[in-house]
Amino acid sequence: MSGRAVDSAAFRQALGHHPTGVALVASTDEDGDPVGLIVGTFTSVSLDPPLVGFLPARDSSSFAAIRKSGRFTVSILAHDQEHLCRALSRPADRRFEGLEWSPSGNGSPVLPDVVCSIDCSLESCTPAGDHYFVTGFVESLEIRRPVAPLLFFQGGFGGFVPGSFVAPSDAIVAESVRTVQHIRDGMQRLAHAAHGEVTAYARVNDHAVAVATVAGPNVPTSTILGSKLPLTPPFGEVFLIGAPEAEVEQWTDKARTAGEELLSISRARLEHARTHGWAGSYAGDTRDGLLFPALTEYGVAGVTPAEQREIQAMLRVAVEDLRPVDLEPERQYEGASLVAPIRNGHGRCALMLRLCQLPPASGSRIEALAAELCRLTREAEAQESVLQP
Repeated sequence: MSGRAVDSAAFRQALGHHPTGVALVASTDEDGDPVGLIVGTFTSVSLDPPLVGFLPARDSSSFAAIRKSGRFTVSILAHDQEHLCRALSRPADRRFEGLEWSPSGNGSPVLPDVVCSIDCSLESCTPAGDHYFVTGFVESLEIRRPVAPLLFFQGGFGGFVPGSFVAPSDAIVAESVRTVQHIRDGMQRLAHAAHGEVTAYARVNDHAVAVATVAGPNVPTSTILGSKLPLTPPFGEVFLIGAPEAEVEQWTDKARTAGEELLSISRARLEHARTHGWAGSYAGDTRDGLLFPALTEYGVAGVTPAEQREIQAMLRVAVEDLRPVDLEPERQYEGASLVAPIRNGHGRCALMLRLCQLPPASGSRIEALAAELCRLTREAEAQESVLQP
C-alpha cells in the first residue's frame, strides 16, 4: 500500500464528526461467565442472508473469547444508558461487575431496557488493518424499548433528536418569560377562579414551548416547563393569528394529508380563533387522558419516528373532541380547554395562554372564562410585545 501515512490524531478527529451508534457485543466464555465489548462500528451488512457486522481490535481479549464461543448477542444501547456504556468500557475482568443482565435465546448476555437485541452466530472474521471485520448470521432479534439510541459524536455521548424536536432557542424563551412575568399574578387569579391550570406557551419554530404555568388550589400541575406541543393541525391555530396566508396554507396542508375530517376541524378552529379571539375544545377524555400526556412526553424527550406515528394515530381518535361548538348557556361541558393568543407589535401571535383542567362547567361559565382569558392576553399585549414573528 502506497501513500503518505495519516496522522492518527487527525484521523480520529475527522472521523469523530460522523456520529456512530453504541452497542454491546456479548457472549459467555467456557466457564459461563459474561464477556463482551462496546463497539461503535456495529452495522447491518446483508438482508439475504441476514448478516450484521462489527469491527473489534485484533488484540481484544474479549473478542477472542467471543470468537471461541462462536455466538454473540448485540444490545443496542438507549440514549439514557451512557452509564452502562462507561461501565462496560472498564478492564475486561471487571466489565460486567455489578451489572444486571439476562441470557438471550442463544445464552449470551442481554442488558435490561436496551433498544433491541440481536442473536447471532459467528459467520466470518476477516483481518482489516489493526481490526477484524466480523460478520454474524442473525438467528433472532427483538425490539425491547423503541426509544432513541445512544450516539457517540466528537468524543461525547448523546441521543438522536429529529430536527423538528431540537431544543428551543434560549433567547426566545427568555424573552417570553419576561413578557409573561407581567401577567403572572393575573394567571394565578384566573387559575384559582377557574379551579384549573393556566399555561403560557411561546412559539419556537414549529412547536409551542411551555414557559410558565400556574394551577388553582388542589389542582395538580399537568404541564412540564420546557415541554413542547407540535404546531400540527388541529393544534396551533392561535399562532396563525396575523400570519401571512402562505403560512396558513402550509398549516392546513398538513391537515389535508391526514384526511378531510382533520382538515375540516382544523379550519373550524382557526376560524373560531379569528372570530372570537380564542378557541376551545370539550369532552376531552381522550384528549386529556391519552393525547396530551403523549404529546408532553413527545416534547420533553423527543420521540422516535415510530412513536410519532403512534401519536398521529391517537390524534385521529381524539380529533372529534377538538371540534369547536356553539356553547349552550345551561348545558354542562366536561373537560373544556381554552386557548387565546398574545400578539406582538406586528400583530402576530408569539405567545399563547391555555386554560385547562377545568371542572364541569356550563356554556355561560365557559364563555365568561374565555372572556377573562382574552382580557389577560390583552393585558400582556399592553405591557410589552418583544418577540418577533
